[in-house]
Amino acid sequence: MAQILVRNIPDETLAVYRERAKRNGISLEQEIRNLLEKNRPFTPEERVAFSRYMRSQTKKNSPPLTLDEIREGLE
Repeated sequence: MAQILVRNIPDETLAVYRERAKRNGISLEQEIRNLLEKNRPFTPEERVAFSRYMRSQTKKNSPPLTLDEIREGLE
């Protein structure tokens, strides 16, 4: 497995992760590994699969949004 070294982490940030690790009954190192794995970017294949899943969950007969509805949602 690969390793990384992260420098200059604010003391407050590290304290939060230490406390979280303690509550979870795991090491700080494992807490950070869990954090990295949970927040890793999707692979292209995962992105396609997720998009297909989300599309399958929407109503098939609903009309597409109008340009005004899209703009309103962005505000």
